Amino acid sequence: MRTAENGPTSPAPEPPAAPVRAAVPPATARHVPTRPVRVLLRSGVPALIAPLGPADAGELLDLHESLSDRDRYLRFATVHPGDLPAYIAQSLAPAHGGSTLGARVRGRLVGAVQLLPVGGDLAEVAAVVDAHDRHEGVATVLLEELAAVAQRMGVHRFQAYVLAENGPMVRVLTDLGMPLELRRNGADLSLEVVLEPGDRYRAASEDRYRRATAASLEPVFRPAGIAVVGAGRGEASVGRAVLRGLRAAGFSGAVHAVNPAADELEGFPCRRSVRDVPGPVDLAVLAVPAAGIAAAVEECGEAGVRGLVVLSGGFPAVPGLAGRVRDLVDRYGMRMVGPNSVGVAAPGEPAHLDATFAGRTPPAGDVGLVAQSGGVVIAAAAGWQRMGLGLSTMAAIGDAHDVGARDLLARFDEDPGTRIAVLYAENEPDLRGLARTAAHLARRMPVLALASGTSAAGARAAASHTARAATPYAVREAAYAGAGIQSVPDLTTLTAAVALLRGQPLPRAGTVAVLTNIGGGGVLTADACVAEGLPVEPLPGDLRDRLSAVLPSLAATGNPVDAGAAVSADAFAAALRCLLADPRVGAVVTVTAPTGVSHPAEGVAAAVAAAGSPVPVVDVRLAGDGILHRLPVRGGPEDRFLLSVTEPALAARALAVAWRRASWLTRPEDGPVPPPDVDVVAARAVLAGVLARSADGGWLLPHEAVALCTAAGIPAVPTRWAGTPAVAAAAAVELAGPVAVKGVVRGVVHKGDAGLLRLPVTDPEEVAGVVAEWRHRARGDWLGAVVQPLAPAGDEILVGAVRDAAAGAVVVLGPGGRATDALGHRVHRLAPVADADVAEMLAGTGLFATAHGRTLAAGAVADCLRRVAWLADALPEIAELDVNPLVVTPTGARALDVRARICPLPG
Repeated sequence: MRTAENGPTSPAPEPPAAPVRAAVPPATARHVPTRPVRVLLRSGVPALIAPLGPADAGELLDLHESLSDRDRYLRFATVHPGDLPAYIAQSLAPAHGGSTLGARVRGRLVGAVQLLPVGGDLAEVAAVVDAHDRHEGVATVLLEELAAVAQRMGVHRFQAYVLAENGPMVRVLTDLGMPLELRRNGADLSLEVVLEPGDRYRAASEDRYRRATAASLEPVFRPAGIAVVGAGRGEASVGRAVLRGLRAAGFSGAVHAVNPAADELEGFPCRRSVRDVPGPVDLAVLAVPAAGIAAAVEECGEAGVRGLVVLSGGFPAVPGLAGRVRDLVDRYGMRMVGPNSVGVAAPGEPAHLDATFAGRTPPAGDVGLVAQSGGVVIAAAAGWQRMGLGLSTMAAIGDAHDVGARDLLARFDEDPGTRIAVLYAENEPDLRGLARTAAHLARRMPVLALASGTSAAGARAAASHTARAATPYAVREAAYAGAGIQSVPDLTTLTAAVALLRGQPLPRAGTVAVLTNIGGGGVLTADACVAEGLPVEPLPGDLRDRLSAVLPSLAATGNPVDAGAAVSADAFAAALRCLLADPRVGAVVTVTAPTGVSHPAEGVAAAVAAAGSPVPVVDVRLAGDGILHRLPVRGGPEDRFLLSVTEPALAARALAVAWRRASWLTRPEDGPVPPPDVDVVAARAVLAGVLARSADGGWLLPHEAVALCTAAGIPAVPTRWAGTPAVAAAAAVELAGPVAVKGVVRGVVHKGDAGLLRLPVTDPEEVAGVVAEWRHRARGDWLGAVVQPLAPAGDEILVGAVRDAAAGAVVVLGPGGRATDALGHRVHRLAPVADADVAEMLAGTGLFATAHGRTLAAGAVADCLRRVAWLADALPEIAELDVNPLVVTPTGARALDVRARICPLPG
């Protein structure tokens, strides 16, 4: 078949033989999804991708017939193809065996791709794109979606045949980012794409998403014309408050109020409907009751509006409203913020936009803020304003039916006027995607998140330890940690952390030095720093000597450095300069209170300015007024200022945020590497066998779990599966030594608690008797017994994985065995894991930092963690998996018990 960027394929000579590759069985066969998938084209225009069928033949024919002679030649290798209607009808017929996806923009078919399996895991592909949309990336987004469909069908390679002169299609397939093999055959090219979404593809896909998303939000944050729909005449009208905000911010574009009962409001002309507004409307702000929202959205769509901000709440009270509005937004290709939003703002140049009803226009600045809560938006902006900071872009996304936190992070990344990004997301349907976007952004600027959902109420009701521990908060923190998002517990800490990151450099490697004139204040600060995981180490001797030379004779020069209540401001400043000049000091916290003989805080800012230090200083004034202050650093580097607080704990929390960011920036950017000696075919075969005996999935039987571990290369204790007492006794004889016997009964998860664990057992006849007793007691729920040799004594670790709807595969590491639930100190990350993730997880448990822990084979634990993460990521049918306990000794690690539950993929 021959393909072109502007045409599906047509019959061509037999292609050359493709290289032989090991076929990977599909996870589970699945039909092409029938619900349209929304994507963004290169310019930010939303498009809907959906399967095409016989009913779409007319549209597809029109698309082909609109091709120019040149395009038709590239498509068919002839300017006059024969019987095109019959070819299109055949390609869309169900009996054809292929799949065709089409992309529509505002109901118009702008492109299509076709997939035709040709045997094994190979399929031929072709694309056609309308000439007017050829530079919008239509073929690329169609191929990305087709790749997902293909893999669900068991197809893992695309092949396309193009004329050698068809450079655009070659570039499309090359720029996709997946492995590509190109062969020339005269005037033809054969291209084979291997559907392996590696690092190059993920980077290219994320780059496409980020730029398209930022472009799609231009009508929202830089509109030339705005219509406020539902602006009432009453002073308390939400819509009227938006008009006041636009006027106060100095928005220079056209503003129209939509109110049929008034001529003008707040100095802006009123129109009966959006259709009556003269000139284009980029953004419509909707402040109408929920019952009228669908009609208002449809009217905006018909009028060509490109962006919506829906302030209205109450969607759940109107049956079907949410779905109706989503369908309208998709149909008309709009972006929507909300519903239940406070609004959006971009107060600086060039927009001067305040489309909110917050009542106060935030000052312009360089902090980007996205939050689901309007209250958080108002409070955070007010806190930063008190610190002399302002906003570059703000969006209160409310219920986030369309524009979400990830979209705003993408826009911040493309906005040179944003230097710090802050988010508050109570829920995020695509947490894994958000993490990818945030990780790219965090390399350029700090990304902070206000924590939510930290209570135990979010715990899962699940059978495995791993799934029960993977609360929404734990999963979100796992995504944040890997992506470089620094989480903060409250609004005050958020304000302090943003101010510190804006006003001071990042910490460097070394100790936190505490300098005080109040001994108790220094101790409290040091304790607070240690509690936040910051290093507060004794100062080296030569530094202490230099401090002694500038401080009063009775000063204590350890860490904290207690300069004494009578220290002068000059001496205190000299000590501060000593600390800032020493390369072994990573950050300094000054803690002062005025006394009857001195006020050392007066010289802190001047000392910082004089030092021009590359390390941050946090100023704590125990007797200060208020909680947070900004202190100018006159004569220092541009934009530098000091954060001054009255609470040592607040200073420590803010400094910890900066410390974690500095640490994350030193992480290697290398991605996950598949562990060696993994047999993906065998692993999939295990799951296929389970689904064959139970279409709904369920818990793996012990011998199936062992087979899965073997495929993944996870070392496990030898296991014998016995359905009867006699087979169990024979297994004990074979193992030749004391054994552990475990009964497997339907519905029983924890064998020890149910009396289904016996060890040590040395007599095979006793093994038979124990199994017979259990089988009699369980009756119809009896499944069998496991017989294992006793494992050598060691420390017990939990390594697990769970599939989360928003985050995908999540892995966990923590104490195992009986201590799993008692201690509960677990560390989570998204799978698969890079070496940096593994190192952070091992360190985060605290299990390997003690004298005893350092003797254990941490490398063996790391290897098991990588393999469990690979299983969870590669096999999406795995819903939860526990390796518990993994018994760790100084020489290695071995899985003693492995439990896994699988679910068929939807569809």
